[in-house]
Amino acid sequence: MNHRQLGFEKEKLAAEFLKSQNYKIIETNWHYSNRGEIDIIAIDPNRFNEEYLIFIEVKYRSYNIAESLKALSFEKQKQIKKLALYYLKKNKLKLSTNISFDFIAISNDELKHLKNIFN
Repeated sequence: MNHRQLGFEKEKLAAEFLKSQNYKIIETNWHYSNRGEIDIIAIDPNRFNEEYLIFIEVKYRSYNIAESLKALSFEKQKQIKKLALYYLKKNKLKLSTNISFDFIAISNDELKHLKNIFN
């Protein structure tokens, strides 16, 4: 299995986990031109007792969860924020829409879901 196929497999695992937590998956592997990709876009119906649109980055490292957690660089965070704005604009959503950013780190035997990773 190549790296891209493995990535899709782990993103599918993350989406299934989110569904089990009552998230509604809106998009997977959402691309905006050549500017990048958001792994998962979902609705959390009860974040802070309200409905939130969640942009989720998924990272997999085979050796341990700590390496997965380290994989979200500052540059990647900036890119995800920009892509979220493009998504809102493209879908004609208000900038006042409740949004949040999550991160799912996966290793061979563990999945860790971090909510509200940055503003």
